[in-house]
Amino acid sequence: MTASLTEPTPPTNVLFARLARDSEQIIVPVNASAGGANVEMPAFYCVHSLSGAAGTDFVDLAQLLNSAVRFYGIQAPPKLMGNDSFGVAIESIADHYVDALTKFQPNGPLVLGGYCVGAVIALEMAKALRARGREVGPLIAIDGVPENTGAVFCRWTPNYLLDLARNLRGWVVHADLMRNRSVQSLMWSISNNLSAIRNSMIGLKRGEKLGGGYSIDGIMDVSRYPPAQKSFVNRLFTALFAYVPTEYSGNVVVYEAKITRLLYLPLIGRTWLKFAPQSEIVHIVGTHISMMREPYVGALAEDIRRRMTEFFSNSKAGR
Repeated sequence: MTASLTEPTPPTNVLFARLARDSEQIIVPVNASAGGANVEMPAFYCVHSLSGAAGTDFVDLAQLLNSAVRFYGIQAPPKLMGNDSFGVAIESIADHYVDALTKFQPNGPLVLGGYCVGAVIALEMAKALRARGREVGPLIAIDGVPENTGAVFCRWTPNYLLDLARNLRGWVVHADLMRNRSVQSLMWSISNNLSAIRNSMIGLKRGEKLGGGYSIDGIMDVSRYPPAQKSFVNRLFTALFAYVPTEYSGNVVVYEAKITRLLYLPLIGRTWLKFAPQSEIVHIVGTHISMMREPYVGALAEDIRRRMTEFFSNSKAGR
């Protein structure tokens, strides 16, 4: 769960979530097909990461899916980011998005997904939509998982240490700091990893503060964000650790980055299987950030396109 250090230049024909601060818009088109008139083309609704923005994280993926999928981002409405009650619980923010999505597409099958914490919000949305009788396709979880699952894995075993050693080489080659090759990004990454090791040694969870509570500082760089967005990010981050998922019986496709943070293996796929037994794990080369960018995002796009085509074809045949 880290912030992107750079943002791609958006195409002029695509609407991004860079809207006025008083905007209440939640569903935003991210590729040209989403802004077109072909409503028969399959639609994919993808929930934002911790930043709350639904455009910049998804641009490369959306463009690769443009010929086959209408790609919509689900963003945190800018008008509500400064509201202290918005984003305090995964369940409440999911209900807010479900209401908006139901209004946007009142009928027909749906495919939901999310990136980072968005995967957790999408999980709760899928449950709510299924409870309303909607047909929900495979949940697309992109490198995100609930934190408070009760799943306990045996770490620091020989196999775990071997995986850490393999990850170290990948971290050096593929880590996000290598995209900038700047001293600042290198020092920020090393500092954060040392801080995470220190916190682990004194018994703190990832993101947990000494004395109680959680903070995004050290995990995600929010220094460039406006105050309202910073406040929202920290509320949502705290909500992530408070959320306890119940069992989910639907199909889930978990896309897990092969390269993780230094000395930290989140075991995302294995955690999903603990409460969503119908999960299928797909590993994507790259890190949490680079898997959403070229040259790695092509594999992600191709697999999502195939699964969406299968789901909507089967759904149409079953009507």
